[in-house]
Amino acid sequence: MGITSNYKNAFAEVYEILNLLDKEEYKKIPQNVINVIETNRNGEYNYHINNEIELCKQPMLPETKAILYNIFRDYLSTQNQRQKIIEMQNIEREKLEETKRTRYNSKDIFKGREENTNKMYNIDTKICNQIIIEKKESFIKQLIRKLKNIFK
Repeated sequence: MGITSNYKNAFAEVYEILNLLDKEEYKKIPQNVINVIETNRNGEYNYHINNEIELCKQPMLPETKAILYNIFRDYLSTQNQRQKIIEMQNIEREKLEETKRTRYNSKDIFKGREENTNKMYNIDTKICNQIIIEKKESFIKQLIRKLKNIFK
């Protein structure tokens, strides 16, 4: 399976950004990582960096941000920065896992389904008729009606 065009474009963006690093910072990145970026970048993709805008505000692909984040964490950050990043990542993973556990709890997964089904079949016909009538109203008429209701 090949690399998607988004990643090829992201590697092109990363390549351009890394070329802006000073030599000391650039040397911290292993040559095999640089080679992967150079080899897999889209050579036809033109990415230009505006020097008047901060790097974090430059337009870039989400994949570019992810790659740069990993390069910073693994090669350019101090030990203290790296530790904080790893701690933040662990906290975010725990939150995500807790959300998944809550959302997909096997005991509660079908709870409420029966209630929702019953509610669906007991819809008042007056509400159904009102919905149908509202759909037939033009946008202008709906807007005027809502404005009248606000100023009553």
